[in-house]
Amino acid sequence: MSNKLPASRYFALTASTLRQEGNRLFKSAPWASAVFILTLPIALLLPHLSSVSSAFFLIVVVNMLALTRVSVAWLRQTVLGGHADNADWRLGKPEWKAVALLALLIAIGTGLMYATARVPILIYFSLDGNADSVFFACLFLALAAIWAPVLYGVSTFAPSLARVAVSGQYNFWRTRQARRVRAWPMMCMLFLLAVFVVITGALLATAISDMSATAIGLGLLGILLCIGLLMMTTTMCAVAYREQAAGRAGAGE
Repeated sequence: MSNKLPASRYFALTASTLRQEGNRLFKSAPWASAVFILTLPIALLLPHLSSVSSAFFLIVVVNMLALTRVSVAWLRQTVLGGHADNADWRLGKPEWKAVALLALLIAIGTGLMYATARVPILIYFSLDGNADSVFFACLFLALAAIWAPVLYGVSTFAPSLARVAVSGQYNFWRTRQARRVRAWPMMCMLFLLAVFVVITGALLATAISDMSATAIGLGLLGILLCIGLLMMTTTMCAVAYREQAAGRAGAGE
């Protein structure tokens, strides 16, 4: 008999955790949260710029470091609750391991989003706009074949991010073996996050080039949605690891 939590229970635990810990999440790393939010528009905009200065890359690096600090603080707060240490800007071994893992995930996600966003357009125009329904069906299947395994892999090993934040150890295989939640809820959230990251970046690029009030408003809304989805995804990682730890404790491991 499977001991995995139903998806409805997984979402309920995540929503309950956000309600209980939501205010404390930002308070656990207030300065890092502020830096992350302020630099997020530049990070979202970067893939859509034709020419990029070194200052933009520096801002993106600062954004990733702030994201790491915020993520580690959120994960510790969610898993450990009141026993979590207050976060500061010092990066210890768990934080640097989290930086490495997040950098890998961001690099893979950015590369895939760039490729899957640009390549279909190039193929479409190479056909002089004569793409038919068969082309779009094949394109959809190809994109699904590319994204589904990646989302599944990230969802399967996502609790390792919470593990490294709490214990400083990845233990990818053990994390996968002890998984108590199904992969598809996390896959859905990651897919939504990827979609809104691409759309928000495009809206911000349009807002800068056209100074459109509508694009500016939608871009700001997109930033808020990206932050909300990131909070949801991070909390789901922490809940998944917390349930794993509870399951091992109940089994006497």
